[in-house]
Amino acid sequence: MYRFCLSFYYFFCLFLKQRRYDIVFYYPQHFNRGKKGENDFFKHYYKVCKEKKLSYIIFEEPYSGSVRNKETIPFDLIFFLIVILRKLFCNQDILEKDRRIGKFLAATIFRNIEFKNFIVLSKSMLSVFSAIQPSCRIFDNQHGIIYPNKSNYFKSEGVSKHLVKNDVYLLIFGDEFRNILIKEDSTDFMKANSYIIGSPPLLNNVNHRAFNNNVLVTLQFTHDHNTDENLKLLEELHNCIHSASNNITFHLKHHPRFNNEVDLSETLKLSNVKLAPNHINDCFKICSLHVTAYSTSTFESALLGIPTILINGSQFNFFERDFNYPLQYSIADFHDNIIYKRGSVIVKQWAKQFYQPFCEESFLKVLKNV
Repeated sequence: MYRFCLSFYYFFCLFLKQRRYDIVFYYPQHFNRGKKGENDFFKHYYKVCKEKKLSYIIFEEPYSGSVRNKETIPFDLIFFLIVILRKLFCNQDILEKDRRIGKFLAATIFRNIEFKNFIVLSKSMLSVFSAIQPSCRIFDNQHGIIYPNKSNYFKSEGVSKHLVKNDVYLLIFGDEFRNILIKEDSTDFMKANSYIIGSPPLLNNVNHRAFNNNVLVTLQFTHDHNTDENLKLLEELHNCIHSASNNITFHLKHHPRFNNEVDLSETLKLSNVKLAPNHINDCFKICSLHVTAYSTSTFESALLGIPTILINGSQFNFFERDFNYPLQYSIADFHDNIIYKRGSVIVKQWAKQFYQPFCEESFLKVLKNV
């Protein structure tokens, strides 16, 4: 309720006083995954803005069960208003519906706000903000892996109409991800509208030299899967745990959007299974090996020299099929220090093709020249 009142206060004041920003940042609050509830996908951008004296504001979309960031402006009031208006405009296409809502907001609550750039995660409110400020440049920032025909970017008819009709520019982590987008696009949209600016800085003080019998398991149980798919993932997890020796400890880390899609109570009763720390960097400090079905953490761990073992069926084998993950070992294989050290070097080089270091110059150039 406090955050809703704060949201009401801000937008009431916004209605009365004119404000101008170089950048509006917008994201759903489940992206607050840092130790202090910060958004690791954007915090390096904030640093650049402060250093270069670019004015900005951060709107945070409410998401049940996630931590809130006190440095953001809660978007609660507007979000719930948009939800209501979407129900009222029930007979319209979602894109046109959101544009109509955006025009309404532009004439009312947002009449005194101007912004040059809008940077968003997960395409949230693209059409709304494009209608609030038609002259602004809209950027969708990569937040996970990109694979062929990923629904964030492609639909059955080609490139997502939300990207095309809103003329969205894509901020991409590295060359190989951009190449995937261009290869899947029969038009020139992805080539013209995607820019490599690099990935957020990662922890750099992890240096495992051997397998220490601690395995991080990044889970993929979310509502994105149907019940059968989640149960299949659970079965594959059990097979992995039961096939390992008893001296291996598995640290289970929930997906940020996990909402009890599966019951893990029996799994957590096992003597060699425990819940992992909340922050991924703490997990990497403890664990020298990573297991997952298809988590983005495969890249994050690889950049730190931590090998991954993929446990998945053919439906989710993105890393083998689309990214050519270079290792195929079992947990027991990594007890051999030679295999571990060699694997560590191989995965680090592999990941650097997809995740390049954040480039401040590229970021500022895109904002200026697009």
